[in-house]
Amino acid sequence: MSDTHSKQLKNAHAVLEYVNTRNWDALAELLSPEFTHQILPSSIPSHDGKETRGKEEFVGLVSTFSTNFEKLTLLPPIDVIHGKDAVVIHFKSDGVTKSGVKFNNEYIATFHFDGEKIVRLKEFVDSKHTTEFLGAIAFASSTEPSK
Repeated sequence: MSDTHSKQLKNAHAVLEYVNTRNWDALAELLSPEFTHQILPSSIPSHDGKETRGKEEFVGLVSTFSTNFEKLTLLPPIDVIHGKDAVVIHFKSDGVTKSGVKFNNEYIATFHFDGEKIVRLKEFVDSKHTTEFLGAIAFASSTEPSK
């Protein structure tokens, strides 16, 4: 395995680590200036209403999303596939929002590389869980007392 190939695998794993530790600067360093991110399937509305976002928008989305949680952990990978300039990771999350809604999602993340930098991330989420979670969040926020 070449040094670049090995570094790609390390960097894909580092994305999960940096989200868990909320190290947004380190996360941004892994991404190329041309980076793009998509949440799939496209039938699920993303948190920011965009189909595709760039590097700064992605880091902002993840950091803002994480502030809604009392606890959010991306669990160790279930499966990893590493090919030429691509890494696919299957993993789950374990979380609870500040309003007490559980967030135990499942993901397939496909990372595409140019050298050691991530140029594209396609994030497939559990459709059923995500739809139910978004409904529960909407309900929880509608029943919170006004401040």
